[in-house]
Amino acid sequence: MKQKKSLGQNFFVNKNLAKKIVSNLLEKQPDIIVEIGPGKGYFTQLIQSQFTGKIVLVEKDDELSHFLTQEYPNTKVINTDFLEWDLNELETMNFQKILFWGSLPYNVSKHIIRKIIESKYFNSDIFFIIQKEVADKYIATKPNNNLLALETNLFARPKKLFDISPASFAPQPKVNSSLIQFSPTAKQTDLDIFKFKKFLRIANSQPRKTLKNNLKGTNFVENAQTKRILEQRAQHLSLEEYIYLFSQIESILV
Repeated sequence: MKQKKSLGQNFFVNKNLAKKIVSNLLEKQPDIIVEIGPGKGYFTQLIQSQFTGKIVLVEKDDELSHFLTQEYPNTKVINTDFLEWDLNELETMNFQKILFWGSLPYNVSKHIIRKIIESKYFNSDIFFIIQKEVADKYIATKPNNNLLALETNLFARPKKLFDISPASFAPQPKVNSSLIQFSPTAKQTDLDIFKFKKFLRIANSQPRKTLKNNLKGTNFVENAQTKRILEQRAQHLSLEEYIYLFSQIESILV
């Protein structure tokens, strides 16, 4: 089976590092492991040899899915694009503690992670191998904050565990990778998430400009704290400061 560039396939080949990664996963003692893009089952084999719970493999490639079904008959193989898969199928598996994991194609990693952390099935730590540059954006904080980190922190606490060189893959990608972990955080029950995310996108439309410029047309309660925040650049604020500023909106001029 040859690598398919259209699917962003780079197969993992570092056995010692693979064992270390699987050890990180199994330490969380999940009931179900959902592996996204298992490829030829390099990690699946290691997981299955040590894990007695249910393993679900979500593989878009038809040829690889057939191979996985034959090679790992004790797993459930779902031949579909993860972004198109209905997560509610997990309901039928009497889900308890679900651990999502995978070495993700760089071009869709952010979409996959967002789908998981914003779902009700995000009830345990999850782990992914993604591009190092993107991993660094996830873990950024003020004064170098960014929209990806802010939106993610509404649902999860990201933590980069370690970097991975291109030599761990075949064929070798042109960039470094990282193993990143996301832990569930307490839900913001008193926050309109849809409106707040829209507010964040406007506030971060030009990160190096002051919020006063980015949020023209929005009137805030006038006090010392809102004035101080509005004079700062978008990247200099924490999520908590954005939530406070959002709570001080008086009106928005269309």
